[in-house]
Amino acid sequence: MITLLLTGPTSDILEMVLLALALIGAMWLITTLVSWLRTSPWKGKKAMHKTTEEFQSLLDHASPELAAIDETESRSKPAQNKWSKKEILGHLIDSASNNHQRFVRAQLSAELKLPAYEQDAWVKTQEYQNEAWDNLVQLWKSYNAHLLHLVSAIPDTALHNYCFIGSNEPVTLEFLIEDYLRHVKHHLEQILE
Repeated sequence: MITLLLTGPTSDILEMVLLALALIGAMWLITTLVSWLRTSPWKGKKAMHKTTEEFQSLLDHASPELAAIDETESRSKPAQNKWSKKEILGHLIDSASNNHQRFVRAQLSAELKLPAYEQDAWVKTQEYQNEAWDNLVQLWKSYNAHLLHLVSAIPDTALHNYCFIGSNEPVTLEFLIEDYLRHVKHHLEQILE
């Protein structure tokens, strides 16, 4: 309609402006769509599904292997300043406890601030070296079965909530969950080597 009212050089300029605006709008739409696809709801669900499957597999395989370790082997320290298998598993129980708080609280707030975890002090204070190995194995297994249940129920919308732990850079809840699983694997490898 505008081109019918205007003729000559003015209409050419107006058509170029309208074309430029249409191109800018199309680019904005494409950029927005690509951004949305990168953070799409199904991406978090797919990532957490893989993580929960890996978590379940880890529990299924590690639990009987841990139960097969005897009391004497569990108490043995590789060096004076190194943790025994009991202390490593105790550390993993502490990690489960700390992360349980994080996984729940991070769902209740877009930003969560928590203190750092003082691993050596926690292990020393709880005297895991004097705890029965069977008790530690059962507690670790039960606690992690509950964490798996918890992680499976986290809504995708909460996975991008930020967590500030101690003086560290903020991380998302999704990162915390994946990092927890990496941490458990690392220490189980130390125990089961």
